[in-house]
Formats: sequence, structure tokens, C-alpha cells
Amino acid sequence: MSPHQKKKLRKINFTILALGFLDAFLVFILSAYISPITGEKLVGIFYLMTFIVVFFVLFFFHRIVEKLGQSRTLYFFLGMAILASVLLSKLTPSWLAVFVALLFLVAVNATYVALDVLLENFSEDSFSGRIRGMNLTLMNLGILLAPLLSVLALEDYGYAGVFFVLTLGYSLTFLYALLAFRFDNHPTNQKIEIFHSVRQIWREKNLRRIYSISFAMEFFYALMIVYMPLHLRSLGVSWEQIGVLFTVMLIPFVLVQYPLGLIADKRYGEKELLIISLAIALVATASLTRVTTPDIFLIGTLLFFSRVGIAGVEVLRDSFFYKHIDADDTDLIAFFRTTRSLANISAALVVLPLFIFFPIASFLYVTALMLFLGFMESWTLEDTK
Repeated sequence: MSPHQKKKLRKINFTILALGFLDAFLVFILSAYISPITGEKLVGIFYLMTFIVVFFVLFFFHRIVEKLGQSRTLYFFLGMAILASVLLSKLTPSWLAVFVALLFLVAVNATYVALDVLLENFSEDSFSGRIRGMNLTLMNLGILLAPLLSVLALEDYGYAGVFFVLTLGYSLTFLYALLAFRFDNHPTNQKIEIFHSVRQIWREKNLRRIYSISFAMEFFYALMIVYMPLHLRSLGVSWEQIGVLFTVMLIPFVLVQYPLGLIADKRYGEKELLIISLAIALVATASLTRVTTPDIFLIGTLLFFSRVGIAGVEVLRDSFFYKHIDADDTDLIAFFRTTRSLANISAALVVLPLFIFFPIASFLYVTALMLFLGFMESWTLEDTK
């Protein structure tokens, strides 16, 4: 890689570190903020509506980049996140606040995709695993620092304090990005309809299969992020204990992603490592279904190993996908990232009727089933090595 590429990658990595921290500062307590308004079992409707909007934004994301350019698209969605966090710091919990929180999540999801597009400009396929591994490691280092701090901020200053931190953080990130990427406002070089992307992913077996695996991983996130805090609270686990548990469970994202990306680049490729990672996540998640008491050590151990597996899936998914596309494939990048919104939509549609007949803990069985399907799909990939 050239010195210019390395310099840009460092700037992107610093930005993703900040975004990871800010995202996690809210995401693990957002369901608790929403549930008194919507009702605990209807929190899923909020996420359903949010990710329907996210899906349509990403579906036409390439059009936004065509109009604004790459860095201005990033600035637009960062500005939207700042505005939403300012409003949330002033609003009391209400349906208006729920609507603003929806817009906030849309902006955050689109910001990651905008940064993805910039990252691909400065990436090379032979370094894809390492680049994506370092990018995800730094993002998850930011996420690792956030849960305990956000819980402490919530206990001492309430939700207004949490949203004040987000306002300040996103404002500083916006200013840094403005300076770092002001000369990188590249337009897309292709005028492609999004349905072309759907057809291309469907035709190319490896893209279709990694899309399915990505969907399984995002389905895991969709249910775990929303319902695990509520499930733990129902078992009698305190918010302070949850903060510690979630901090510990995020450690694997910092430890394993860069080494796995390096190993995938230099030696094994992604297939075998994906199979192992999915197996670890599946076994740990299935084991959580057997926990019915607030055994902090057991819960922490199982959460930790579930994230060992998912951390592997996340970096290997990205490494595999980006080795099959180019920087001009803005439409493919955006469509690939719709797995998160589709997974959240699907998860909400599944658990809403499920919770009518079964307790909150039943989400763990559905999550384990989806990971099993992703595990089976991983065997059909054609390896890059």
C-alpha cells in the first residue's frame, strides 16, 4: 500500500473507533429507554419500523452518493445523528422521543455504510482481511469502552446525560471527519440500479452465500442487543452487573478480529475459520437457553464465548465479501449492508407473535436456530485460498 493509502486508513480507523464508542454508548440501554413507552413486549415494533426505514435508505444509498459524493454523504448522516441526539437530550420519554430515536438509529446505520464506501477506496484485496480486521478491532475497542460508562452515566445523570455525551461525541467526530476527508468527495463511477445489485448477488453463489451468513450474524445481533438486557433483568441481574457482563463479553472483538483477518489473508482463507466461528457462537447461544438463575460467572462465560464466535464471523464475512468487489461497487456495498436492516425486520416479525405465547427467554432458541442455518451455509462457500 502507498503512504497515502496508509494515512487515509489511519484516519478512517480513528473515525470508526469514535463511532463504535458512541454507538454502543446508547444501543445497550436503548431498549430500556423505549420499553416504558411501548411496553416491554412491543419494543420489537420500534426496531421493526426503524429497520424498515434503514432498509429503504440503504436500498437507494447509491443515489445519495451519486448526488452528494462520498465524504459529503458521511457528513450528512453524521449531522443527522447530531441533530437527533440534541433533540433527545431535551425531550422527556414520549412518542416524539421514540420517533427521534428512530431517526437517530437510521443516521447511525447509514454513517457506517458511508464510512465503508470510503474505506474501500483505500483497500487492496490482498490486504482485505488485515484492513477489515483492524477496522473492526478499533470499532469494537470503542464499543468495549462504552457499556459500563453508559450505565454509570445513566445512573448518575439519567438519559439526558447519555444524550449529552452523544451530542458532544458526534459533534467532535463530525469536525474530525470534515478535516480528514474533505478532499475525498468522490462520486460513484457507475450508474447502476439497485435491482442490478440484487440480481448480481443472486447470480454469484459466493456473494449470495456470504449474504446469508451475514444475515444470520445480524439476526443474532438484532435479538441479543434488544432482548438480552431485558432477559437478564428478568433473571434478577442488576444494571451494574449487566454493564460489567457486557464489557467482558465484548473483549473478544478486540482480541481476535485482526489476527483472524491476518490468518485468512496469509494462510487459510475464510471458509474454515467461518465454520469454526459459527460453531462456537451456536454452542454458546444454545447453552444460554439452559440458564434460569442469575449465575453471573456462567452467564458471563457463555456471553464471552458467543462473542468469540460472532467476532470471527464479523471479520471473516467482511474479508470474504470485500475480496469479491471493487471500490466502485457502491451499490453492492450498500445492498450487502441491508442484511442488518433485513435481519432486524425479520427478528421483530418473528418475536412479536412468539412473545404472545412464550416468555422473553424464547428469543434465545430462535437465535440459535438462525446461527445453525448460517453454520450449514458456511460449508457451501468456495474458499479464497
